[in-house]
Amino acid sequence: MARLSWRTVTEPAEERYEVKKSIFIANVSPIETPEQAMDFLRAAKSKYPDARHHVYAWKVGGETIMKKYSDDGEPAGTGGMPVLDLIEKQNLDDVIVVVTRYFGGVLLGTGGLSRAYSKAAELGITAAKPCQMTILCQYAIEVEYGDADRLLYALKKADFCIGETTYLTRPTLHIGCEAEEIPSLEKTVMDQTAGRATITFLGKSASRRDDVS
Repeated sequence: MARLSWRTVTEPAEERYEVKKSIFIANVSPIETPEQAMDFLRAAKSKYPDARHHVYAWKVGGETIMKKYSDDGEPAGTGGMPVLDLIEKQNLDDVIVVVTRYFGGVLLGTGGLSRAYSKAAELGITAAKPCQMTILCQYAIEVEYGDADRLLYALKKADFCIGETTYLTRPTLHIGCEAEEIPSLEKTVMDQTAGRATITFLGKSASRRDDVS
């Protein structure tokens, strides 16, 4: 079954975290495929070719959930798994986190390593701006000039996703809504225009809402 809503990150980001002179550099990016994840991993490694460890974890959602992680030479379970756990706890899909480490000369121990990798990943994810993606049904609603402002006000009040308004033969409002909201949209349009509007389904697309938590 195709997903209707999921949480991801908005943009690539990089953050640094230092503990006991070790530097942890988190690179985070939205992705859509495992191939994109591996391309991003290679690019992150090429930015810091002299680093010993490039720990990573990624997850791709959809009908089939795919995920992968690697400790990249760190003690088993101290790098990739804490990063993947963070991705899971934050309910993120379609994301890769690569944490590059430069050793500062002081051993952190397995617990310290896990906490450091997790903290760096958390900082990177925050910088990449988590957001909510929702599949919306897109409609073009053609109305009479006298109905346009009243309908637009009603649609905004009902919290539908408002797109642009174009003016050809008549004003055409571009509106997005979730599938379960379609009856409400149709009723609002008919009520506000006395049935004079023409509603055309344009298809479905993903809409982003920035995370405000």
